[in-house]
Amino acid sequence: MRNVKNAAELVTPFWQRAYESLPVEVRAQYLTQIKAAERWELAVGDALQLWSRTKNAVARLFQTPSRAH
Repeated sequence: MRNVKNAAELVTPFWQRAYESLPVEVRAQYLTQIKAAERWELAVGDALQLWSRTKNAVARLFQTPSRAH
């Protein structure tokens, strides 16, 4: 029997598939850890995206226009 409610709580297809690949009898046992791993993955991704945008914005501030020859 598939526990659709718990798999639907996960956001990313990777973690949904990981959860669904577990045997039914242990899914509930590992749901908390899978949710935590997904939250960490999303938080790290957001942090990297913020860092990239910040770095690019700072680089644009200090970019000097090229001179025409």
